[in-house]
Amino acid sequence: MIRRLKLTLPDVKRRAPAAALVVFYLYIGFHAFSGSQGLVRWMEHADRADHLQGRVTALESRRADLQTHVDLLSAGSLDLDTLDIEARQRLYVSKPGEITIWLDP
Repeated sequence: MIRRLKLTLPDVKRRAPAAALVVFYLYIGFHAFSGSQGLVRWMEHADRADHLQGRVTALESRRADLQTHVDLLSAGSLDLDTLDIEARQRLYVSKPGEITIWLDP
C-alpha cells in the first residue's frame, strides 16, 4: 500500500537545520576539491613546483660548468691550452701546416 507523505510546517521547521547543514557541507566539500584553491589545483601546483625545481637544478649545474670555464679563461689563472682550444673552436683557425679535422658532436 502506498502512503502519501504529508509534510506539515512543524516537520519542515524541525528538518530545516539538518537540510541546511547538509547543503552547507556539500558546498564546502565541492569547493575543497575544485576551485582556485582546491585540492586539484594544489596538486597541480605541487607538480609544477617539482618540475621547476628540476629545472633550477639543471640550470645551477649549467651555471657551475660555465663558471669553471670562465675561471679557466680568466687572467689570473690563464691556461694556454684551454685558450688555444677555445680560439680554434670559435674562430676556426689553425697553425700553418696543421691539418684540422672537425667532427660533428
